[in-house]
Amino acid sequence: MSAALKTLVCTPACNLSITTRRWLTVALLGYVLLGAAAMDRWQHRSGQSIRDLGFGYGVLISAIEDTGEYRVPEGVHYPGVAFSAHRLPFIPFFLMALKDALGDDLRWIALAKCLLFGGLLVAGVTTVLRTARAPLWAVLLLLGVVLTMPRWALNVFEVGLEEGYNITVLALLFALLWFDDATGRARLGWVLAVGSLLVLLLFLKSSMVYWCLAAPVLVGLRRRDWREAVVLLMLVFTGLYALAAFNERNSGRFTIGSSWEGWNLSKGNSEHSLGLYPPYSLDLLDYEGKVTADRPLADEWDHNTYFKTQAIAFIRAHPGEFLELAVRKAWIFYGEVRASGLPTRGESRYARPEYLLQIPWMVAFRVMLWAAIGLALQTLWRQSWRSDAAMVALTYLAFLALYSAFHVIGFAYERHVMPVVMPTALYLLWRWSARLQSL
Repeated sequence: MSAALKTLVCTPACNLSITTRRWLTVALLGYVLLGAAAMDRWQHRSGQSIRDLGFGYGVLISAIEDTGEYRVPEGVHYPGVAFSAHRLPFIPFFLMALKDALGDDLRWIALAKCLLFGGLLVAGVTTVLRTARAPLWAVLLLLGVVLTMPRWALNVFEVGLEEGYNITVLALLFALLWFDDATGRARLGWVLAVGSLLVLLLFLKSSMVYWCLAAPVLVGLRRRDWREAVVLLMLVFTGLYALAAFNERNSGRFTIGSSWEGWNLSKGNSEHSLGLYPPYSLDLLDYEGKVTADRPLADEWDHNTYFKTQAIAFIRAHPGEFLELAVRKAWIFYGEVRASGLPTRGESRYARPEYLLQIPWMVAFRVMLWAAIGLALQTLWRQSWRSDAAMVALTYLAFLALYSAFHVIGFAYERHVMPVVMPTALYLLWRWSARLQSL
């Protein structure tokens, strides 16, 4: 066996030379730049304004800039209703800050966004390279599957999509939780880094709330040192208070809830949902006028209550259909390998090259996912729950359960699954590392 091949097959990642780690870090930075450039060409970003972004962010940014208020005017999203608590505030204010610094050209704003959040990905992966005991070939294989997955990469380098932000935040968070929490260095920096990432997740995606509350508890259980857990919980509760205060100031209600919760719940649980889901986007129900109230709605909270009530009434009246929809949603989250949430009726899941290209990567990811779930369950069954391995397994399974529950009740598309991909690869690497350390 040649020396180079022997190094690739046998060398633990933590024994890599400083020069090798530096070259791998440079390669990761190149990956970030290449991804940003590819998405720039794909979406023709040059000359576009951030006011033109989709997913509700462009119109929100326009409203903030034009009126000085965090409020989308009446009629934009629903007749007679203005919205302030529908989208979390980090993304619009972050993009507006980049606009102030770089000008209103989406090409440069997107490049800066990709570099900043790609830096979190680079930091997470280099943490793994520095401390993991898995063989280098295993590290490169598992991370390589993730980094080259078409849909994952498209989401990571998006600008007006929550997954363009929380995927890399989660990558660094799990790297710190699993690979950088026993290095013997000062703990304050680690606690502040983990706490900051958890707070950032609160301001990025509503479906991260329960996970952000659970993570500090899991840290305390694993390390059996509740001082760090208490500090992390204080940071998370501070973030939750700030979010609720922000909503009270702009929407009149002290809450961490989104005023689009009822709307999303209704789209995922209605008499029309079975006919569309999962091949097609449930947003078609909006475009086709099937998510409407039979009375005027006073404000966004009345809108939220009305459609939440409609969804609950459907669930109670049609428990069988609700169960069938829940099974479909769970399948999308845990089993499907084809594209979901297609934007137009009649479009095939095999109609576009990127749909076909994604399938083999999704097959590989599903193998990884169920291997990780199986190993985690096996660990909880066979080992003491006080063991380090059991607590890491519980952390992984808790994340899956707490994050996916929102989508099994509401609705899930392929992009909603992408934040799970990197934590799955990292869990498998942690398991490999722990096994080698025990030999």
